[in-house]
Amino acid sequence: MKIELAKLVFLMNLDIMKKILDLGKYKLGKDSEDFIYYKQQVMEHTYNSLKKLFKQMVEEKLIERCPKKCSLRNGYSKCECGGSGWINIK
Repeated sequence: MKIELAKLVFLMNLDIMKKILDLGKYKLGKDSEDFIYYKQQVMEHTYNSLKKLFKQMVEEKLIERCPKKCSLRNGYSKCECGGSGWINIK
């Protein structure tokens, strides 16, 4: 079984982000203005960091765009890329 690098990194980051958001929801309350802002900031930072990492991985010729054009922002999918939008260069 071949490891898809972008998928692995993407799913690990989604798991971390979910845990961070769950902790924020517990502390701030899911409908509070503070939590809404907190969630927006956590998600924005996570996705921007992933984009930067994937850009570096493309430059190093480790990954390429997923043929199904999956989007990072749409979360997990059953695609080979896992929803990251990137797959290993074959």
